[in-house]
Amino acid sequence: MYGGAATMVGSGLVLLVGLAMRLPSRRGHPGLWDVLLELAKGRATAASERERRATAVEVLERLPDGGRMHEVDERGRRRTYEVALATKGPADVDGGR
Repeated sequence: MYGGAATMVGSGLVLLVGLAMRLPSRRGHPGLWDVLLELAKGRATAASERERRATAVEVLERLPDGGRMHEVDERGRRRTYEVALATKGPADVDGGR
């Protein structure tokens, strides 16, 4: 219910900040379009990261116990996820007596 209103207010604030910085871009000073471009890049990056995480969770849920998933992103950063081995049952608290 309030999400749409928050989006409108946030977008309006970005627009006002851009207008305060003036529409035409002067040398060394960002203009409205520079602000909007950075906003769009940030949103696209966040959406891409959410999609990557959702995909990783889905793949990890389908891996067998002890399975691994290796991931290399566009920057060359490597990640390895490993599914833990399942235990046979609850630990024996009294030492098997």
